[in-house]
Amino acid sequence: MEPERQSYKGHRIELRARAADELRAREVERDEELELLIDDQPVRYGQLPDGSYALHEYAHDWSDNLMDLAKKFIDYRDRTDMIRREAEPRRGK
Repeated sequence: MEPERQSYKGHRIELRARAADELRAREVERDEELELLIDDQPVRYGQLPDGSYALHEYAHDWSDNLMDLAKKFIDYRDRTDMIRREAEPRRGK
């Protein structure tokens, strides 16, 4: 994977190189050399035995393309936020 940056539905997705000290601290885990950020917030991910990626917070889906997976995660968060907003008025009654 190469560092990459994209915008998607008003969100910024970025794959960037990890800092050297961060890489050393994470050597116990899979040695991912890139970190995934959505709106400047780190998103943990791992790689499955078949080579596809999965996000720790969104294990419902996986993909061989981490940027596509980040877009699916944004869609998922948007849908859950919308459902919560729609449910809020009903709780108050």
